[in-house]
Amino acid sequence: MTLSVVISAYANAQALDLTLQGYALQKVLPDEVIVAEDSETPDIAAVVGRHRATAPFPLLHLTQEDRGFRKCAILNAAIRQSTADFLVFTDADCVPRNDVVATFRRLARPGRFVSAGSHVNLPPEVHQRPGTAARLADQALFDPVWLQQQQVHTPALRLLTSPRLAHWLDCLSPRQAFVGNLSGAWRSDLLRVKGFDEAMGYGGEDTNLGVRLINAGVRGFRARHALVCLHLDHPRPWRVNEEALANKRWNRSIAGSATVLPRQSALL
Repeated sequence: MTLSVVISAYANAQALDLTLQGYALQKVLPDEVIVAEDSETPDIAAVVGRHRATAPFPLLHLTQEDRGFRKCAILNAAIRQSTADFLVFTDADCVPRNDVVATFRRLARPGRFVSAGSHVNLPPEVHQRPGTAARLADQALFDPVWLQQQQVHTPALRLLTSPRLAHWLDCLSPRQAFVGNLSGAWRSDLLRVKGFDEAMGYGGEDTNLGVRLINAGVRGFRARHALVCLHLDHPRPWRVNEEALANKRWNRSIAGSATVLPRQSALL
């Protein structure tokens, strides 16, 4: 099984720098990483170029003109570009623990997608400090004791280091949902449902993909304890509440229906 990591990016070069470092530190490396940028900014290009020189995997960079929130379009471009069997989708501000790729490889099964759960939020006053890259390199960034010393709330059981205990807890708390911070699916299944719905703006676009995958007969497995990433928190000036609510209503209307295809997609 070949595995590609698709990282969506927009105006967050500093965060992307840490996230790319996180994937270079994986115990089991991805076969490729694709940075899918919903813009065309020099800062993001510079970060990708710097990592490309040393990355232990092929590193691709896809861009598109910045014409508002069009994350779904650039993610569909990444699906089309990749030749990997299994695609992991994440955001540039979601830093992975060094076992994330190995966990996806272990949990991938035909006919199902795999997703993480709620992430641990790292506030800007912590992740923007000098030395954060060093704390990522030695994995102290994922140590509950270190995080508590930084006054970062760490929910119980969210940073387990035992794969067996984490998997046991995941099996006890099943939930089918595709989440944007960290989820993976077979490329063949993604092509079958024609990828992300490009008619959707911010909010619920990842959930929509999961709903349509489930409608197509693909099961979801929520590895909320086994898959660990830290979210580098930030403001969201692009959020439009009315748009997010409309997306939520649409997702609710198609859940459990025969709807498999998106309303708009370059993969149609």
